[in-house]
Amino acid sequence: LDLHKPYIDEIDLLCLDCGGETKRVPEVLDGWFESSSMPFAEYHYPFENKEQFEKSFPGDFVVEYIAQTRTWFYYMHAIAGMLFGNASFKNVISTGTILAEDGSKISKSKGNFTDPMINIDKFGADALRYYLMANPVMQSEDVCFSDLELKEIHSKIINILWNSYKFYDLYKGEYDGKTEARESKNVLDVWILSLLDSLIVEVTNNLDNYNTTKAGRPIKNFVNDFSTWFVRRSRDRVKGDDEKDKQCALAVMGCVLNELSKIIAPMMPFIAEGIYKGLGLGKKESVHLEDWAEKIEIEIEKFKLKNLIEEMNEVRKIVSLALEQRAKAGIKVKQPIKSLKVKSEKLKIKENEELLNLIKDEVNAKEIIWDKNINQEVELDVEITPELKEEGELREFIRGLQDLRKKAGLNPSQKITLLVQTEVQVREFVEKFADEIKKSAGLEKLEFNALVEDGKEISTDGFVIKAKIVV
Repeated sequence: LDLHKPYIDEIDLLCLDCGGETKRVPEVLDGWFESSSMPFAEYHYPFENKEQFEKSFPGDFVVEYIAQTRTWFYYMHAIAGMLFGNASFKNVISTGTILAEDGSKISKSKGNFTDPMINIDKFGADALRYYLMANPVMQSEDVCFSDLELKEIHSKIINILWNSYKFYDLYKGEYDGKTEARESKNVLDVWILSLLDSLIVEVTNNLDNYNTTKAGRPIKNFVNDFSTWFVRRSRDRVKGDDEKDKQCALAVMGCVLNELSKIIAPMMPFIAEGIYKGLGLGKKESVHLEDWAEKIEIEIEKFKLKNLIEEMNEVRKIVSLALEQRAKAGIKVKQPIKSLKVKSEKLKIKENEELLNLIKDEVNAKEIIWDKNINQEVELDVEITPELKEEGELREFIRGLQDLRKKAGLNPSQKITLLVQTEVQVREFVEKFADEIKKSAGLEKLEFNALVEDGKEISTDGFVIKAKIVV
């Protein structure tokens, strides 16, 4: 039985309710006319809901696959133009075509793609959502879907951000709840808050323009800056004895995470919710009920803050080059060096003690020397004196103790007794730096035993000892 034209024209239908005969009308409209009536038909206008329809028409935006340009998008405008003399919508997002990794058309018969549910199980819905929303596919371009790129987003954005949050979560109980993030004068705090303000402006402006690709990409850079530079550089501040600086670090860390949870919510809704609720700093039941992050246009100190961002970029460039030279010279980062020579003087880093200290700490150099006559951008003094060697061994030893604590699942506040089995010469070394070792590794007692059963070896370039943690 074929019910299409022209055969259906020969059939009369009997209405069971009234007994009358019905016949199909001869006029035929393209089915897209029905779809394009959605803006008013969903309200059952013009028969009812007149005010509701007029309030929402034309629509703010529509989003669909690029092929809808000649169908749904076109017909909605055509119908709206004929009936209301207006466009049907103000903005449009048109997605391109997702292809297989080799550029071929995705096909079930070929099996040339990974089941989306498998990828979601592996990497999470947030990684997949961000991957697509920050992708050129959201700008009508064809893209080759890559499982490896999805995996990279999971490891370099989702995991890094979650680990940063978990570090704050470990110490948030020590935050006094009174220190305001914006009150801090610490150069790291001012820098990361300036980057946050810039991020909010950039993401907001691009989302206002319905450009999810440009809105999403700076989030990746910010997460990297926040985690690998700010949080890592602030770890010692959070664990340190300077209470004021510690409170500033915690206040800024919490503030950034809270605001960032709002910014990423449209693209990474689940991790955004986890961070927001875990922080406990927001007043709403969910991050998705929150007001959008406030867009702060910095005017008063705009030039100064712009310089700080540029100078921090230069600091990180110097550090990267210096660490590259350390690696080539085979000198571990824990081993202090006498000095680092720097050629560039285009920024006023040498006049900022805080920025200089960042370079010293990262490169583990005792002194920074500015010398425009050196051949390379940076130059290390690789001579290791006995004093520097000893300091390097101390740092290696403390790192080994901290690894033992971590493997034992201890909280940072838990004090321990450390049993040590070693030679007389190494014992003298440990005793010499006992106070620093106790402070850095959270030791209540340090005991030397001739035999430490079930002890773990800690090795440096100069010695090996056996140690055991007793809680």
